[in-house]
Amino acid sequence: MPPSSLFQLPTGFVAARDASRRAWLVLTIVALIPGFAVARIFPHFLSIGTAQSLSCGAPNIWAIVQALPWIGDLPLAGLAMASAVGAAAWLAAHFSAKPPRGDALLPAALLVALALPGLLPQMRPNDFLLAVILGMVLAIRQRRPIIAALVVGGYSLAIAGHGWLGALPMIAATLIVARAFFASPANDNGLSLNHYMPYPA
Repeated sequence: MPPSSLFQLPTGFVAARDASRRAWLVLTIVALIPGFAVARIFPHFLSIGTAQSLSCGAPNIWAIVQALPWIGDLPLAGLAMASAVGAAAWLAAHFSAKPPRGDALLPAALLVALALPGLLPQMRPNDFLLAVILGMVLAIRQRRPIIAALVVGGYSLAIAGHGWLGALPMIAATLIVARAFFASPANDNGLSLNHYMPYPA
């Protein structure tokens, strides 16, 4: 190894560490938005005998469940909260092991903005407003208009009073963004399947 490369190693480590810190800062700020929603709905979970709705018009999976006649009346708000907490912990662990950098940071922030209100109970349409903004930025910067169209379409349907219908494109957008992170880096032929994890990983 040339002597000059030895001097570049510490610089590379510092740059990688700084990039990881920036990624964590961005994702933490994004996660704070659903965190405020949790602070809003948490008092309802402390009220004994109070009916707890699964969705307040938000385009998430619980709007679909709530619309089902044979399931919508079941007390599932606690399960919804537990699933959201579990998803948040899982995302934190995943992005701790593989911090998103470069072009991966914006989709990672969008995934957090979609997944948390997508699983939290008693969400409102405006709890997805950050996801709408990030989706539009993603469409402009990385030319991914399909994701933005799904997010904006789901949000628009929810604003119009059709949260369960808006949940369908919103869930589709979440799965598309998530797949880019959690797909295998490549198939058996070495063809890349993961946009943000080059092969070999």
